[in-house]
Amino acid sequence: MKTIKFLILLLALSSCNKYLGTVDPDYVPNNETTEIFSDQKSENLNSEVDFGDIIFPKIINPSLNINNLQIENIINTNKNSIVHFVNEKIIISKDKTIYLIDKNNRNKSEFKLNLKNDEKTISIFEFNEDIHILTNRSRLLVIDGKNISEVKDYNIFSNTSPIILDKNLILLSVFGDIYDIKLDNYSISKKDNIILNPGISTKSNTFEDKLNLYYLFNTGTLLTFNKNNYDYYKNYILEDLNILTSLEGFKELVDTPFSYSEYLYFLDRSGKIAVYNPISSDILWEVDINENILSYLFSNDGYLILLTFNKILIISENGNIINAYSHNKESPKTIFNIQENIYLISDKGISKLNLKDKKEESFYKNKFTGNLEIFFQDLNIYFKDEKSLFKLSE
Repeated sequence: MKTIKFLILLLALSSCNKYLGTVDPDYVPNNETTEIFSDQKSENLNSEVDFGDIIFPKIINPSLNINNLQIENIINTNKNSIVHFVNEKIIISKDKTIYLIDKNNRNKSEFKLNLKNDEKTISIFEFNEDIHILTNRSRLLVIDGKNISEVKDYNIFSNTSPIILDKNLILLSVFGDIYDIKLDNYSISKKDNIILNPGISTKSNTFEDKLNLYYLFNTGTLLTFNKNNYDYYKNYILEDLNILTSLEGFKELVDTPFSYSEYLYFLDRSGKIAVYNPISSDILWEVDINENILSYLFSNDGYLILLTFNKILIISENGNIINAYSHNKESPKTIFNIQENIYLISDKGISKLNLKDKKEESFYKNKFTGNLEIFFQDLNIYFKDEKSLFKLSE
């Protein structure tokens, strides 16, 4: 009897092609995780790369040409200071004071704000040639000539920078409420509620494609707005990507995804990258570089430039790593570009890098503290850390 049962079992296994279950013979994996830090791939990298002009996260004027940098301290700041540039003026907040600084002669005007103890400036912008100031309690103030006055108190708590449009201000409350402020008459209306995902607050860029505006409420919550009427879409683009990806998931985005050739580029701080079309649900390519992404640049020729704790990588629009530069900087903060040169900022200064020859050409000593912001104004570059606003000059 045992012999008969054994023969029946053998026949069953052979009829299943030695697999207990069903197999789709036409199945081909669509998405593959690419391991990039292999010795073999590093040996075949292209040392000469003309990556074009930088367009994300900020457009850099290709006419910039600074050979011998000098780092000039413009004004002392703090970590909550907001900087805005308009015409020939630099506008900056510090505690309960707004400073207007002339770019040319450095003349400075001061405006005192009547703020509560827990109130701070979260945005400075211009509308109808007047400078507007928004606080985290959603009080809207205006500087008109030599006077500063309150135009509206919306009494809404917000720790996120608003989305500034031509004639509208999209205000986001700490509870996820979305409000639309019409700047012509300062009227306000509630538009919707955000479905929040876990994440940390971040200073987000607003990027767009043909139809939509994209903005990060926090590192895990991506917001999409219609460009025509600014309606909020509950379209779950990030959630859909996390279902389709072959990687573990995108939970802490470096910045708002930007659009290039009808695809959105998603960069996760952990090192995951996906190039995803939310309409067709197609992932063009994705990789995991297995290192934290600290900063990025993206060019009009489709090259993605990444800064990690140990490397600078250049990735083509096809997802291939075409250059890798190993730096030895402790506490690297960010990178920026002047023409074909990459500059790396660490907490001790700025390094000019030669990616072709794999060497550092020059170092400009300066101490930077905390998070760093970069502003490109015509042919000038400014930096703001937690203590000062700096200007780069020749």
